[in-house]
Amino acid sequence: MIDIDQVIKEVSLKTGIDKDLVSVICKHVFQYTVDTMKDEDNTKDILFNRLFKFKLKRRYKENKKLKYTSK
Repeated sequence: MIDIDQVIKEVSLKTGIDKDLVSVICKHVFQYTVDTMKDEDNTKDILFNRLFKFKLKRRYKENKKLKYTSK
């Protein structure tokens, strides 16, 4: 299985762009997802275009500030 570091290295070699810049660009969508999920006021689902959707559990849609408890 290929990981993100291998993708960054390959893209950097093929395009001639610095690895640090390629890393920031490749990881941007995932960092955005983390920031959005941590936002206490945002309860919208996150859709990756034509790939998949992160959906909040129903109990968090109503109140995202609840502590997580297993049922």
